[in-house]
Amino acid sequence: MSSNASPRMTSSLYPQSDLYSPYEQQEEHEKPLGREHISFENHTSKKHSRALHFYHSISWILGFKARYSLINCFVWGGALVGFCLARSVTMNPKPSLIAAQLVPGEWFWFKQPLYKVNLFIHIYLTTLGGIGAVLQFFPAMRRRAMVLHRLNGYGVLFCLIVGNICGSIIARRSFGGELNVQSGYYTLGIMIVFSGLVGIYNVKKDTRRHRKWMLRMVVYFAVAISARLIMLAARAIITSIGTYYSIFRCDEIIDLLAEQQAIESAFPQCVAPGVNPASIWAAVHASTNEGPLYVASSVRATNGMALWIATLIHIVAVEYYINVTDSANGVRIGYVLEPLDYEENSTTSY
Repeated sequence: MSSNASPRMTSSLYPQSDLYSPYEQQEEHEKPLGREHISFENHTSKKHSRALHFYHSISWILGFKARYSLINCFVWGGALVGFCLARSVTMNPKPSLIAAQLVPGEWFWFKQPLYKVNLFIHIYLTTLGGIGAVLQFFPAMRRRAMVLHRLNGYGVLFCLIVGNICGSIIARRSFGGELNVQSGYYTLGIMIVFSGLVGIYNVKKDTRRHRKWMLRMVVYFAVAISARLIMLAARAIITSIGTYYSIFRCDEIIDLLAEQQAIESAFPQCVAPGVNPASIWAAVHASTNEGPLYVASSVRATNGMALWIATLIHIVAVEYYINVTDSANGVRIGYVLEPLDYEENSTTSY
């Protein structure tokens, strides 16, 4: 059975103009981008590549191979150097200048010969040791100037060990010298000195162990930075609460409150007839919104807590970092620790 093919009739329900054409859609999607869009993308990519190239160049100069190493060095090393430089103003032995840089009331104790000598030894040695410690973690120094690395390392160890021993001596009166403050500083001093001694012992015996203990020593040393940041927040909180107090000896209060009338109205027990101010104690409101005495009370109330929390954070942080980077420092090549899969011709892991 055969039939003649008849032309297909166009339905009035589906106009010809509404029919889907994949070729037209393809042509529409393949429409070339404008010059402005292309130039913007090229400009952005060039800026990004320049910044990345600059970052890689600095990493190469300092000897870093992992992409995150320079950032770590800049953030944490920069914080340590910045803190040391900021506190270097206390290296001036002029009493009026150093008293203004300390917590109000601390100079009352630190001007005594025993504390004064140890205070300045602590300030000078830890400032120099903190700045020098950052240089020890530049791989370029170990690869190209090993003698300088060793000399600087021994200098850093001497500064930090001796400086922290002197710091432990003044801890008896530092930030008020309460028991939680003393115990925190004594524990921290033991941790720093012990880490430094173990690091010295392993200088030539076990480079990997030497690196770990040197990292621990420097990270423990930097606890003071985190403690101060925590203390700033804690002081604001207890000031807002308004019900925290610290204990001061009356001769400390008299030293900070110059006006006799203010002492008589706020602390009459300190100026009572026949009273020895060195044997009477008084509670002082902790607040950052009042005078120097009350600011000192807020520091005294929060420093011990801040010190212990910062110590715990730094212990966890350094152990985590050592564990994460252990494989990247698995074998000693020359005087530098390299990854286990180290290739002599490789220069970067980017």
